Amino acid sequence: MFDRRALPGTLAGALGLGFALAAIITQQVVLVVIAAALTAACVILVLTVPSGLPLRYKDRRDMQEEADKLARENDLMAARAAKFEAEAIAARDKLATAMLAERSQPVSADPAIAPASAKIRPSDEVTDAETGVFTQVFFDASLGKRISAARRGLRPLTVAMIEVVENVGLPNMAHSAPKPVADILVETLREADTVARMDTGVFAMLLEDTPENGAIWTLERIRRRISDDLDGCTVRAGMSCYPAYAFDSQQLVEQSLGALDAAREWRQDRIEVTTASPED
Repeated sequence: MFDRRALPGTLAGALGLGFALAAIITQQVVLVVIAAALTAACVILVLTVPSGLPLRYKDRRDMQEEADKLARENDLMAARAAKFEAEAIAARDKLATAMLAERSQPVSADPAIAPASAKIRPSDEVTDAETGVFTQVFFDASLGKRISAARRGLRPLTVAMIEVVENVGLPNMAHSAPKPVADILVETLREADTVARMDTGVFAMLLEDTPENGAIWTLERIRRRISDDLDGCTVRAGMSCYPAYAFDSQQLVEQSLGALDAAREWRQDRIEVTTASPED
């Protein structure tokens, strides 16, 4: 963009060049003097022109429109994320309610002859009695549905397996008390995320709308919180992500457990990401 304030200096320079050429051709001293004066004027004018060029109105308007566009896009992304999380919470509650109702039904095909003792306590099947988080039965039932939702919404999803142990590397190594660990997981994660205690005692986490980098930071926050609150504990975790590493629930669980096994090879806190691929 040409700055009009540089026009006088440009004209002086052009005239000086013209007089200089004329002086060379005609060999007249007066033309040399005029050319020298114009050249000096050109230098002075150019040096005195401010270096900061003001933005034209159209440029300022275009920049403001671009900023407004980015703000609208950020607001739209935030609204979509909030909607997706709300849908995840609603779907989880709906599944839990359905499983509770199903497991409270009599075992016998004929409800009229089924004794009261034949009923299954809902809390034994959906939530873990010791920690209050979900059980493996619920986690397995929920994972496939959440992958389908992530696929429809074109959103990432992460499954992480985490265990907290005491006396790592010693013969008496064992899982830490599960309730404090479960409380930390629930307090650290978002409401839309799912925490479950597997049959092996390992905790499984389903992180909604979370890619690899976000999941690593989440696990690191959990690790720090456990290290601060629970003395003498070692945190080991493994994770896998949809769709980066896996396409279905079986792959996600197997890969995250494999990553957890890799973390167990260390005698210190360790977070491992699977190295598998969806084609494996």
